[in-house]
Amino acid sequence: MCDQAPETLDHILLGCSFSRQVWFIWLSKLQLQDVVVVAEERVLHWWIRSRKLVPKTLRRGFDTLVFLIGWLLWKERNARTFDRVASLPTKLFEAMLFEARAWESAGYSQLGVLLARL
Repeated sequence: MCDQAPETLDHILLGCSFSRQVWFIWLSKLQLQDVVVVAEERVLHWWIRSRKLVPKTLRRGFDTLVFLIGWLLWKERNARTFDRVASLPTKLFEAMLFEARAWESAGYSQLGVLLARL
């Protein structure tokens, strides 16, 4: 996605400069600045470490959001690779927010608790 390192899962979801920009937008808007994406950290280790920094009332929503963002970053990678279509981080955030609202409507109520911070 960024042509700066091999496309491992950890790099695509956390290490890529594009992905870090997307995470920064999300975490800033959710007022979760204590949660920092480290470029060379494994996704599972980052998630376990980060969820401890999130208030308990928001953790289930945060867990869902991590999976949603990961899924949509993977789809962005595929769009760039196979369709040669790239989004800007701000546009991808908007698409992710739309998808998150759809997940909330589908019954992921804890995600709604987290999204209420936007």
